[in-house]
Amino acid sequence: MKTLLAIIITATFSFGCAMLEGEQTTTDTGGVTTSPAPTGGGDSTPTVAADSAVTGQRISVGERHTCAIKADDSLECWGADDEGQSSVPVGLGSVKSVATADYHTCAIKADDSVECWGTNWFGKTTVPVGLDSAKSVAVGSEHTCAIKADDTVECWGKDSIGQTNVPSGLGSVKSVAAGFSHNCAIKADDTVQCWGSNFSGESYVPSGLGSVKSITAGYGHTCAIKADDTVQCWGSKTAPGALGVTVGIKSVVAGGNHTCAIYPDDRVGCWGSSSIAADSGLGSVKSIAAGANHACAIKADDSLQCWGDNTYGQSTVPADFQ
Repeated sequence: MKTLLAIIITATFSFGCAMLEGEQTTTDTGGVTTSPAPTGGGDSTPTVAADSAVTGQRISVGERHTCAIKADDSLECWGADDEGQSSVPVGLGSVKSVATADYHTCAIKADDSVECWGTNWFGKTTVPVGLDSAKSVAVGSEHTCAIKADDTVECWGKDSIGQTNVPSGLGSVKSVAAGFSHNCAIKADDTVQCWGSNFSGESYVPSGLGSVKSITAGYGHTCAIKADDTVQCWGSKTAPGALGVTVGIKSVVAGGNHTCAIYPDDRVGCWGSSSIAADSGLGSVKSIAAGANHACAIKADDSLQCWGDNTYGQSTVPADFQ
């Protein structure tokens, strides 16, 4: 077992900070913070199972819990379980993908059907009748969206600010991302359309954005990788241009009020008002996921490493995860 520490600056949904003992050396490259792992202990000291093998983009990080698909396609979740969000349903079986939020989790099963669990406020875990097959699923705070077999989007749950009201004329999409109370989709022509809350400009697609390759949504911000592999973010606390890297970004993920990206050399950098410093010992990674105040990455050897807030054990990778 390896012990990992990360500096917590602020949290998004449950505000707080972590004080770590020992030397803390921080470097800042164009606003992106990376930190060597300090020494010390406390509630924010996650443990990492070095042999916890996962493959591909098969991990999702929520507000206070984490879920990952194991090498045998079974699902394991850990962290907060006060609303059953980490209690994987008996008989779920093999899954293809998983999505997590505050208090609920959804997965696409081997037969392409969707199953959700956790609290069912506003019906967010009640899969609509007729949604028999889905290509992907995304979850927000109190709502859920899925791309159906015909590439159209269906959303359900709370609709207080239009977050489940799929725009007419959206048509076929290639991907959809859910934030706290907004959604953004990449359309068939590779342009972006967003709907739902727009308190911080998170749904206001920048003029001239053009074609994008991927999209991700956080609490009040949205980021996309453009056709030229540069990153553009909009909404709150996005620190435009903070990457310090102009081309070749491989992946970007939006957390609460922070964002993390995989650089061309496969290292990780994070920025934002609740920036979670990427541990210097992380090394090369294949994929990354960001939550409210913690993050996880699949490393080059397919092992899983998590860092950040660990109040509910959400950053402690289970010892048997292999």
